[in-house]
Amino acid sequence: MAYATAEDLRLLLGQDAFSAEETARADLLIGMAEGAVEDETGQPLEQSTDTVILDAPTRSDRWPDSPGTGSRKLLLPRWPVTSVTSVTWLRDDADDELLVEGAAADYTWSASGILTRVGAWWPTTDRSTEVVYTAGYATIPNGVKRIILRLAAAAWNNPALLASESLGDHSRSFATSDGGAVGMALSASDVRALGSYRART
Repeated sequence: MAYATAEDLRLLLGQDAFSAEETARADLLIGMAEGAVEDETGQPLEQSTDTVILDAPTRSDRWPDSPGTGSRKLLLPRWPVTSVTSVTWLRDDADDELLVEGAAADYTWSASGILTRVGAWWPTTDRSTEVVYTAGYATIPNGVKRIILRLAAAAWNNPALLASESLGDHSRSFATSDGGAVGMALSASDVRALGSYRART
């Protein structure tokens, strides 16, 4: 699933059916706009299932009553989390241990991407915990889609990324209404809007 489609961009621009070349150009511009959004948020927003190997929480995170181990909280790289398939403790000196989900078992998890250890602490060694989980949005929020399509449309209408142009006695400006940059650059209002989707790690 893409953040937006070439057909979405065609409808926004009010143009007739795209040729194959125009569709390819639209896909390229949408992909570039997605890259600008993901650079700002620090995470992809499309839903996917990922396998990550996490380092332990830092020792400065340990609880006051912790016997020198780690934290009860472990933060996943992406959110919102919709499911956790497995959590495995990767042990150097013994067989890996598959942990059990549940408040009365080994760990619980939240949509914000926090794994909470039940009755214990996460290990302190690097690359100590493998997590298979699903995160992201099954449907891209409309606010994000709007930014993607605006960026793609700006680049479509102004491929040279000009601030303005003059032809005889006719001139036009491409500057954004809030003083942001033209073309594929996010405006100040875009950055504020994307703050709600920024990675927390």
